[in-house]
Amino acid sequence: MNRPPTLGEQLRRLRTSADLTLEALAERSGVSVRTIGDVERGVSVAPHRRTVDALARGLRLGSADREALLRESRARRAVPAQGPRASAVAPHRVWDFSGREREISEITSFLTPSGEGRVAPVVICGLAGIGKTTTALEAIHRLEPSRRPVLFLDLDGLSSSPLTPIQVVGALLRQVPGLGEAVPRTLDDAVLRWRAVTAETSVTVLLDNADSERQVRPVLTLHADSAVVVTSRRALAGLEGVRRITLGPLRPEESVELLAKIIPADQREVGDLRELAELSSHVPLAMRIAGNRIASTPAVHAGDFSARIRSAENRFRMLVAGDLAVEAAFTLSYEDLEPAVATLFRAISVLDAGTFDARIAAATLASPVSPGEVEDWLDELTDLGLLEARGGNRYHLHDLVRLFAASRRVAADAEAADADGAAEATQARRDRLRHWLLGSLERAGAWFEPERSPAGAGPAGVTFADAEAADAWIRLEEHHWWPAMQAAAKAGEHTLVVDVADAMHWFSELWAEWGHWTEFFGLAVDSARALGDERLEAMHLGYLVWATVVESSDRVEGLRLARRAVTAAEASEDHQQLGWANFYLSWMLKENGLDGSLEACRTALLQFGLAGDSEGTTSAASLLGDLARATGHHQLALDEYRAAYDQVHAGAPVFTRAMTLLVSTLHYRMSEALVALDRPAEAIDAADRAIAIAEEVRGLTLVRMSLRSRAIAHLSTGDGRQARADIERALEGLDVTSTTGVNTAFRDTLLPLLDEAARLSGSSGTSSVRSR
Repeated sequence: MNRPPTLGEQLRRLRTSADLTLEALAERSGVSVRTIGDVERGVSVAPHRRTVDALARGLRLGSADREALLRESRARRAVPAQGPRASAVAPHRVWDFSGREREISEITSFLTPSGEGRVAPVVICGLAGIGKTTTALEAIHRLEPSRRPVLFLDLDGLSSSPLTPIQVVGALLRQVPGLGEAVPRTLDDAVLRWRAVTAETSVTVLLDNADSERQVRPVLTLHADSAVVVTSRRALAGLEGVRRITLGPLRPEESVELLAKIIPADQREVGDLRELAELSSHVPLAMRIAGNRIASTPAVHAGDFSARIRSAENRFRMLVAGDLAVEAAFTLSYEDLEPAVATLFRAISVLDAGTFDARIAAATLASPVSPGEVEDWLDELTDLGLLEARGGNRYHLHDLVRLFAASRRVAADAEAADADGAAEATQARRDRLRHWLLGSLERAGAWFEPERSPAGAGPAGVTFADAEAADAWIRLEEHHWWPAMQAAAKAGEHTLVVDVADAMHWFSELWAEWGHWTEFFGLAVDSARALGDERLEAMHLGYLVWATVVESSDRVEGLRLARRAVTAAEASEDHQQLGWANFYLSWMLKENGLDGSLEACRTALLQFGLAGDSEGTTSAASLLGDLARATGHHQLALDEYRAAYDQVHAGAPVFTRAMTLLVSTLHYRMSEALVALDRPAEAIDAADRAIAIAEEVRGLTLVRMSLRSRAIAHLSTGDGRQARADIERALEGLDVTSTTGVNTAFRDTLLPLLDEAARLSGSSGTSSVRSR
């Protein structure tokens, strides 16, 4: 079957059918020759609606052809966003890059392996708008781009919630071909896997907009043949063994070269470009905005534009003394906006960092507007250079532009009221956005919380089609909703905080590697105490026990919190929370090797029965099995696991992914008990079920443990070949040469089994996994 024509191919066919040259279509449509050429060549695969409409008018298309062009443009912009925040979508390499030859030469020399075969990491620093990212992209492109895959990540360094180290490494791992979406749950795990991956495949990593050294250090553990480039406003002086490049304004001749590439020849003179570059203080972002503004309006001449900049009032003073051209350039674009688009531009300045979509942008407005209409307005802002388009219908607001938009927002609010009224209007807008984000988060979390129905719309009609869509939204928009959660706690919105945290606690099991659950549930505990609600305090203390053990392995603190949970639950006299509090207490007593675990677990079962909580009963029954196995009573453990499994199906709970993972865990534990009872055939069957279910919900750790159990069962039957296949699969992704890290103990239980499997199968014990 022939593929459908691309947007560029459609446009070229329509233009040639109309017997128009590029220049003739540019004259008719008002779209520059460069832009039309980029679309036809496929350089610009998703032009904005405003551009497509102008081309359709210039071509004098009928409705059918016009809609076909618009449809293809929309389809290209609907590509799913990459990464947990869409921050893995790299900006385009600019076609009109100018100057920086000395800096590019230095960077490329640093990124070329030295005599010892090592590549020095490079940190590119400088003020906002100076061209750090575009310079990094240009340097990397010139380094034989086919030689190494390029991984890009925006670290959100200027936001209130920059990416954590584990988020950084996890997002990079997700970009490595063949690794899939599953990422390690701890930083040690992630670093081990990162080392193993880069030992096999050399990569070039661009970490954009870094906030601190701690974000970058784990990435620098990669293999010596790979390269890392970091951009930051800060020098990141704490990083050792790196080379630093500090970018300043362009040199005068470089500035003129850049402006000449942007502004058509008939709209400029050399003297005009020199003056415009001087007025822009030779800052690339300021010159690009000014140049785009001139190029998009054929009747405007560069000399006229410079005159307007000279007379601009209320100039932008947010960079360095004397850098006034940035505000002037932004102002001229801003003044061309339709009132509704200008309102949106001012409103989105409350989005502190990261990328966003039309739904989030719409949530910043005081009056309801459809996301489709908002998206058209965002396209207009992109066309004017005030916004950057990213993949998957995502947009990014440069921090300089955000400051400018915020200044216009404050001015507009003050004009409508006064200084106090402007502050109140800003706070109202932030409150509205916060409530939309947290309301949406509750609706997303409801897909994983058995006691909540995901049916029903959240704020502004927000719904999620299924659990996969909810999961994707939670991970993608974390840099928006997490600061909103913190702000809600600070504002004393305690009921909202505890409700959202409760909606998210089942999902937290599926995203244990996030890294902020201790703080997240800690906010909920504080809010519950502020409300004076012992039941809610006990509930969230239980969630905090789990987070503390998972994120810091602090079982002593976990035990202290569990005892607090029991005290709060007893004060509340709530059977369900008494069940969960005693469950967590039993778990922590067991983990600390203390007496009383069995009694606490039995108390939990009794309380869950009184509350009619089937999920709690299942969890406590499973814990009873763990306690029996710990004392060598494997048949009793098997009976407890089977009883827990029967409880799941008898209660017919809503099968969220978290509950599905629990079912998989029960099958794995049955397999372990059956191995201990020397019933290998049954153990293999149970492990088969555990692996199949865990793979469905991407429970990588559980898959590995179940593979180990199945391998041991195969060994007991003398089947070394099957055992070896399971062991090698379980070892995939682990750093088998490391002597530290959380995977070490698990790995050390597998390697002796690998030797036994090799002996039984009559093959060498040295495998590709072991020798890697």
